[in-house]
Amino acid sequence: MTIDEFNNKNGHTQRYGFTTGTTATAAALGAVYLYLQKEKRTVDVELPYGITLSIPVEYSKVENGEYICCVRKYAGDDPDVTDGILISSKLKFIKGDKLEFRFFAGEGVGTFTKDGLALPKGEPAINPVPRQMMIDNISKVLLANNRIAKVNITIMVENGIEVAKKTFNERLGVIGGISILGTSGMVLPMSKTALLETIEADIKFRIQNSDTNTVYMAPGNIGAKFLEKNFAIEASTVAIISNFIGESIDYAISNDAKNIVLCGDMGKLIKLSGGIMNTHSNDSDSRLELLLAAVIKEVLQNNVMEFSLLAPILLDILKQKTTTAAVSIIKEYKLGKCFDIIAKKMLYYAYNRAFKAEIFYHKNKFASIDEFKEKLQIRIIVFSDNETVIDTGEKCG
Repeated sequence: MTIDEFNNKNGHTQRYGFTTGTTATAAALGAVYLYLQKEKRTVDVELPYGITLSIPVEYSKVENGEYICCVRKYAGDDPDVTDGILISSKLKFIKGDKLEFRFFAGEGVGTFTKDGLALPKGEPAINPVPRQMMIDNISKVLLANNRIAKVNITIMVENGIEVAKKTFNERLGVIGGISILGTSGMVLPMSKTALLETIEADIKFRIQNSDTNTVYMAPGNIGAKFLEKNFAIEASTVAIISNFIGESIDYAISNDAKNIVLCGDMGKLIKLSGGIMNTHSNDSDSRLELLLAAVIKEVLQNNVMEFSLLAPILLDILKQKTTTAAVSIIKEYKLGKCFDIIAKKMLYYAYNRAFKAEIFYHKNKFASIDEFKEKLQIRIIVFSDNETVIDTGEKCG
């Protein structure tokens, strides 16, 4: 079925698309049919998703004894930077007594330059699932036509170097272009699947390249730059985790992290003190309310002022539109001890999430969470208006 038929059949209000891996596979199949002198305008690709998708071919040609086919990537309603790019597969067939496949990075496709990624350093950035998709689909067609050969597959991406600048590739050590990706073959519209896969790969890469199994994490570049400026941690070594605190802790534990350093602005990380693991404003807010609760607890616990005098301060905090303004009010009235309360709650929820992940991924049994804490150190650094307001540790990692 075509991608439109797939979307219509399943009643999707937002359109699914197909991955760069599926696009490259379709192009490779088109090149195979050209080699077999059965040139096609549409090829049928069997996906890991469990369906066969009919994908149109932009063009095919033979050049210097190599068979080239080009297919346009389609991302559906997902805001994918690779949407609409042209991906080509160039196949060279060499006589042999069995089917063999080798993959090469053509123009616009990156190369793995560091260890800890999906494939060894020096390999083309064509991930394992897309490679297997190409091998499976090509093998089926060649064997059905009684052809055996060694097949060299070169993948090329138009403007791939420019497109790669909009991705995490360079941070991950993928240089020279984009990666050919995909685990299901399909792109889910507006989903977090692709982003989470990138975050997981980033965290795994950081841990595997750390002598102390330490991963530095920040919701965005602002947190990464704060670590660089104030703690001498290069921003390029920080895993950018967006809003996904919970999943990122899971990934760190599943990849055997011994130290987790989480750094971010109060506006994001305050939510962790309420056990909120996804900090996107569409899913949660409660920023000012959580600050307010900490201020009230501080006043009640330590009797720093008459509670009746606190009411106008609380109202003033609630009137603010940002945590930056609210933090300024808290500092003005010398109620900053409430940040210690917030820090303890952040650590409480972070360690509990990590403890559950440890049990799930590694099946380890601990007498208590305190015993687990001897294995893992979590440090949380929170800033507001470019000044540190919370730091639960003494040194990074």
